Amino acid sequence: MAIHELKADVVILGGGSAGTIAAIKAKEKNPEAEVVVLDKGPIETSGAIGRGMDALNIMASPGYSTPEDVVEALTKVTEGILDQETAYVLGKNSIQVVKDLEDYTGREPGDLFPIDENGNYKTSYLHPVDHPLYLAMDGEDIKRALAKRVRNLGTTVLDFTPAVRLFTKKGRVSAILAFNIRTGKFYFIKTPTVILTAGAVGKFGLPRDGYLSGIYEFPGNTGEGFAMAYHAGAELINLECFQTNLLMKDFNGPACGYVVIPRGGYGVNAEGDRYWSHGYWSGDMFLAVWRELQEGRGPVFLKMDHLPEETVEGLEKVLWGTERTSRGLFHKARGENYRKWDSVEQGMEEITLCSGHSMSGIKVNKDTETTVPGLYAAGDCAAVPHQYLTGAFVFGSIAGEKAVEYAKKNPAPATDVDIKQVVAEIVAPLQRAEGLTVEEVEFKIRSRISQYLTPPKSDPLMKKLLWWIKRIRQEDIPRIKVDDYHDLIKVTEVKSILDCAEMAAKASLYRTESRWGLCHYRLSYPKRDKEWDDKWVVVRKNQQSGEMELHKEKVPAPRWRFHARLEYEYPSLHLDIGHGYEHPQNGVLDPWINEKVKREGMQTPKRIVPNGGAIA
Repeated sequence: MAIHELKADVVILGGGSAGTIAAIKAKEKNPEAEVVVLDKGPIETSGAIGRGMDALNIMASPGYSTPEDVVEALTKVTEGILDQETAYVLGKNSIQVVKDLEDYTGREPGDLFPIDENGNYKTSYLHPVDHPLYLAMDGEDIKRALAKRVRNLGTTVLDFTPAVRLFTKKGRVSAILAFNIRTGKFYFIKTPTVILTAGAVGKFGLPRDGYLSGIYEFPGNTGEGFAMAYHAGAELINLECFQTNLLMKDFNGPACGYVVIPRGGYGVNAEGDRYWSHGYWSGDMFLAVWRELQEGRGPVFLKMDHLPEETVEGLEKVLWGTERTSRGLFHKARGENYRKWDSVEQGMEEITLCSGHSMSGIKVNKDTETTVPGLYAAGDCAAVPHQYLTGAFVFGSIAGEKAVEYAKKNPAPATDVDIKQVVAEIVAPLQRAEGLTVEEVEFKIRSRISQYLTPPKSDPLMKKLLWWIKRIRQEDIPRIKVDDYHDLIKVTEVKSILDCAEMAAKASLYRTESRWGLCHYRLSYPKRDKEWDDKWVVVRKNQQSGEMELHKEKVPAPRWRFHARLEYEYPSLHLDIGHGYEHPQNGVLDPWINEKVKREGMQTPKRIVPNGGAIA
């Protein structure tokens, strides 16, 4: 099988929001640099905003809010588990994101984003703080505009060509291996720098309807960024903090509370009562929804019937256009109407790992550097908590500039990997005469993630998931059979999901408390513990032993002292159900079955007991 060798200064893994802007900034910083973008699809429509976007969900806008206000909001929703420097950079650079997007799309101020009578970008309230940090956007065309700029700058774009291996030499980035999922053409790219912009672990838990790709996130986001960083030796943090998605029931897409709530909508329970004080996607709100379901007041709904007709029509334009075009058809087929209070049923359909909407990901500093030299990360796979699309653009920009600077001073280390052997291992599922389908194995692990990891978290269930992960790796992964290169990439995806599940389960068991509302509600430790204040759980792979290691690490000292907790308490569960009926005891010896064993010449098997011994 032919392997095409290339050399690059910067390779970007993922052509979504962070990846495309990283490529733009790298080429603008050094037009002579060879920048390569790899993606599973065409960069015009790939990633979480392939159809466009309707807002920058966190934004410091002069006249309305400051970078310090962004730090305050993120300090609160993370309950103090935050590197405030990254939050400050997010707020400080967010205004440049607005200017860049207007430039790339050719849109005037007031067209792409709303402005007030003073010419300031008009933000709205959404976060659980007294600052307006939400900036609406009419952004159906932004992804195509970004892709056009990337190509016009002379970037090498390999569409339909995802990365499958990240190589290091003496702890530094050295090369990338990728293949085209349509042609099977392999690329071995020697490079001193890689930017991971591969998105969230969108395919993690299984939605209740069972559809493998019917998820909130972009279906191509399956944790490769997390997994590649881990295997390269980079540190990951907050993997015990799950994004417990509150989605539109059965549609498995965003209910778009972030579109509706800043315009006056809110969540209600089945009795029509508002169930929580705010609609921000933080753990306290998810915990409030869980309570409604447990106490018999579910399902919950996104209420819009009280809004003016003009507002409802505007919401329909955004939700059925910019967000997902199939949504309007979904409502029409069900006879649902936003002018009825219970038309948008919401459900807690799945769990994912993400930094954009939550906290989990690759540990980075304010310059997007990971703990591996030459490796950078941005967007939903980089652990800048609650950064959303704004953070993807802010830190994608920084990553592009920093990586191209690093590449100019640091040539790629020589590689000694047997690339033909690596390729042979990757294509092995194509060579098998028979075996399991990759969809069967994906369903198996994802259904068990939902069963054993979904909060509230149970220690015995999480330990059982780890047992399943080991078994699936040993028994199922080696038996996967695929028929084409499109399905071959799914084998990599399943392996990434397994890696992320193991990291999430072990991190959840390591953090001996509950925190972030429902996101890490651990039944064995159902309260916050001050010993865990200001502490990360760090996950990394020991490069000598290959074992997963975890340790506790204090976050950088805060520059600002803001309120560091949300207004909620964990419930006290009292589940005494009384004493059940006890029938008289049977004997422990059964002559009938023993006689059959003797008659058939069978040897009575040993019975294993929990303490590890055996009883005949």
